[in-house]
Amino acid sequence: MKKLLRIIGIVLASLAALLILMFLCGTLFGGCAARNYVNNHGEDLLGRKVNVDGVGVNLFTGHVRVKGLTVYEDDGESTFAGFDTLDVGVSLLRMLGKTVYVRHLTLAGLDVEVLHDGNRFNFSSIIEHFQQDSTEVDEPEDTVPSSWVVSLHDMHIVRGRLNYTDVQRQSHWGMNDLNLAVPDFTIGGSENTDAGLALAFDDGGRLSVKAAMNPANNYFDVTVGLEGFALDQVRPYVMNVANVDQLRGHLDVEAQAMGILDSLMDMNLNVKANLNGVELSDKELGTVAKLHHLGIDARQIIPGKNVYDINRIEIEGLKMRYELFIDSTNTLSRLLATQPVADSAGVADKEPAADTVQPAPAAAPSPLRLRVGVLDVKGVDFTFVDNTLPDKFEFPVTDLNLKATNLTTAGNNNARMLATLPNGGKAMVDWEGNISDWKLNQRLRLSIKNFRLTELNPYMVAYFGMPFSEGVFSFTSLNTIRNSQLKGDNRIDIFKPNLGEKREDVKPQLHLPLRAALYILKDKDEKVMLPVPVSGNIDNPKFNYMKLVWKTLGNLIVKVVTSPARAFDSLAVDDQGNMFIAVDPKEHDFTSEQFYQIDKVANLAKMDENVVLTLTLVTRPGVSDKEAGNHERRNKILRHHLKELGVSEKQFTITAAQPDRGVKQEGYIVEIKN
Repeated sequence: MKKLLRIIGIVLASLAALLILMFLCGTLFGGCAARNYVNNHGEDLLGRKVNVDGVGVNLFTGHVRVKGLTVYEDDGESTFAGFDTLDVGVSLLRMLGKTVYVRHLTLAGLDVEVLHDGNRFNFSSIIEHFQQDSTEVDEPEDTVPSSWVVSLHDMHIVRGRLNYTDVQRQSHWGMNDLNLAVPDFTIGGSENTDAGLALAFDDGGRLSVKAAMNPANNYFDVTVGLEGFALDQVRPYVMNVANVDQLRGHLDVEAQAMGILDSLMDMNLNVKANLNGVELSDKELGTVAKLHHLGIDARQIIPGKNVYDINRIEIEGLKMRYELFIDSTNTLSRLLATQPVADSAGVADKEPAADTVQPAPAAAPSPLRLRVGVLDVKGVDFTFVDNTLPDKFEFPVTDLNLKATNLTTAGNNNARMLATLPNGGKAMVDWEGNISDWKLNQRLRLSIKNFRLTELNPYMVAYFGMPFSEGVFSFTSLNTIRNSQLKGDNRIDIFKPNLGEKREDVKPQLHLPLRAALYILKDKDEKVMLPVPVSGNIDNPKFNYMKLVWKTLGNLIVKVVTSPARAFDSLAVDDQGNMFIAVDPKEHDFTSEQFYQIDKVANLAKMDENVVLTLTLVTRPGVSDKEAGNHERRNKILRHHLKELGVSEKQFTITAAQPDRGVKQEGYIVEIKN
């Protein structure tokens, strides 16, 4: 900012010096002599060729009129800046009282061409021309205030045009119909200063600025209006940080800033902004985001006090796509540029680092004071794509709507979100909680209904090596946080969950007996009901909610499979909770009921290769040789029967008789392991 102000000051001082020269020459020698002198010696003053068509001066009225001024580029042929007419009225008598009093100033047809190439502007040579005469010796700063007063009135720039071209970014800004009105501008006096600016951009949009300042107390009041501004004009600068191929849309802004110059961060802002028809795209990724409308109505913003009082935030018709890629990149990381274009103020000299004043330690920031009267999000479509899996996962969430009222950091809040999932699924989120101290009190309820399990098949294949063939999923989750303690009650409700064939081309990351678990968990109506409780202290560095959910769910599946008592109501259970198939030691074969029990256990191993059966025969001590022979023959029949059922020998083990004095009934203890 300091360099920018310096540039502006030098250019304005140069032009002012040129005008003073023409005024003095016109006063002493007449307008024709002034014109000839400027045309012949203007290059000595500015370092550039200068041409003036005509100069008119009236010494008695203090009136100067300049026609057709042109300042050329360094090549002496191309035009850098010029104007059609400059008309100035000055009170010469007031200069005797150390007052520069300009009654009026009208500049018509101003046309300026600014070129920016790296660290140079096309007016850099003008600055360097003036710096050649500057002293290298640091002089003590003059702290005595000047007694001169500069008072400018009724100043106008009409029908102006400014062209700005950034060569490296290939950016061009054409600003035409530039009109500046400054009714009053005073330096060193007590009169208020007023100014107004209006211009139109070649590529669409109009800008208007009104500013007023009281020099007595440095109070300022600035109003800015931006209408129909085309976002594509800033695309070359967005490309400095992002690989944006296209940026469409229009911006409207009404903003007012009021405050004291000495404490800018405490200024009071109120802003109304509307962004419409936005489309952001990338050559590789295609369309990344679209937005129909974004509206913000901020009643009061005080940055220095961290105050944000917003009446309304509206988001409508947002469409986004977020992808994960196999090379560990994602949509955002690919969009961001890696080689930003260096920026510079364009001056030849650089201020030495030794002159840099070290900033004072920053004061502790004020606590955030936020209020949003209405947050209204509707018609949002979000698509998540995961390309890192063996099969591409693409999951669209459509028609997402979020509504919240009176959001504040001063107490509890509530919000509701509704969304549509693929194939008619629905999701709903209800939230109540505190923003400023979120660990103190939170309540989040999530409900998912009518979700097709086949939508998760890319993850099922990647993690478990097999997809779902059918199934409808519902899920409810109620999570509360009280003083950093999380308690989550998750309930899974699935109808007809069935798995497809194992994928031989994929190596699964996890080995869980899913088929066996579903076989056991399904009731007679083919429903599965699973509670998944989660709890923990969120202040623990190792706390991870999703890891807890998956760990709890995985442990539950293993427990169900290894202790499947509810699925085998025809089997007895011993004192340790193990399934038990009772046999008669006098018989060498199984009964039809015992074969039925064996078949049910064998089905677990048949449907899931992760299941291993261990059948341990227990007997009373002192069995007869005949009974021992019956046990041995029965074991052979059992082994043969399991093979006939299609159970792999790797999936079952049959042990010899284990005598035990505590055995009340002889038979097989059935253990299922994962």
